Amino acid sequence: MNLKQTLLTFLENNLFLKNGTCPICGKVLFVTDRFLCHQCEDDLPRINNPTCVRCGRPIFDAARTICIPYAKLKLPFSSGYAYLNYADSGKKLVHAIKFSDRPHLGIWVGTQMGAAMVQCHWINDVDLIIPVPLHSNRQSERGYNQSEKIAQGIQKGLSQKMTKVPELSTRILIRSRDTPHQIGQGREERLRNLTGAFNVEHIESIQNKTILLVDDVLTTGATLAETSATLLEAGAAQVCIATLCAVAE
Repeated sequence: MNLKQTLLTFLENNLFLKNGTCPICGKVLFVTDRFLCHQCEDDLPRINNPTCVRCGRPIFDAARTICIPYAKLKLPFSSGYAYLNYADSGKKLVHAIKFSDRPHLGIWVGTQMGAAMVQCHWINDVDLIIPVPLHSNRQSERGYNQSEKIAQGIQKGLSQKMTKVPELSTRILIRSRDTPHQIGQGREERLRNLTGAFNVEHIESIQNKTILLVDDVLTTGATLAETSATLLEAGAAQVCIATLCAVAE
């Protein structure tokens, strides 16, 4: 660790909150309730163009309501929302939450997502919020599940706007098999790795329920497809998804 990083670590641990520096530009944040500097927060690549009604992925043809990946692959989720484009500072934000020991950043950005998601026409139908799980080995190594932190924030953001807030459960969907990192893999390889990797416990708790499944990034859709299928096969009525970032079609 170089001198600059040692100094920043000391300042974060002793003078500032867990949000001691902006994870995107590195600017020092003094005691504040924000987790990004104002400039980086303003510049986040929020999805403003038309989106796929099924997964929330940005699409660039206003005449279509469903993205090409969803139409071609017949993915099993019924509705979706994505907050940011997976590009530029969106990528940096995901990386910071996953690999820089910033669980509170995940909760903070999830809260922004939840507040925005009250506009989704299907949100009032959701009974349960379930984060995509990590295997116990991976979670032990990282210290937390980034999707769980985002889901906690989503529930918090929804509670600011809704009277009936879905329950958050982290004990229903289990990752029973440790799988390799998916970065750089194509859809076919991802699907092979993920087949049979998830199980449902407490099956009675999801019968005929509408579930909001939360993950950090939507790329090929393989992880969300496998987890959604697992929940539907176990008796869920339908699965909607919410992701912090999505790759445009």
